[in-house]
Amino acid sequence: MDLSEWRARIDAVDQQLVDLLNQRMQYVLEIGRLKRQHGRPVQDRERERLILERLTSYNQGPLSTQAIEDLFNRIMQEARKLEEGQTQ
Repeated sequence: MDLSEWRARIDAVDQQLVDLLNQRMQYVLEIGRLKRQHGRPVQDRERERLILERLTSYNQGPLSTQAIEDLFNRIMQEARKLEEGQTQ
């Protein structure tokens, strides 16, 4: 395979990642609605810790454990922003 074919594969995966991240954030919006209904805080540090633990133990590389933690910490940061900014 040549460079352009590899890049086309990366482009396709990138689009899938965007779709999956937006799907995850749709779920976050629903969770935020449920949290508000039950008077629960947006951030659940224990849940976030468990997510990172599960994902880093699942990771088989080549991404490092630190890279997985950094990526998902950012994803969870954006999720909290969505939950906090949603009005209803």
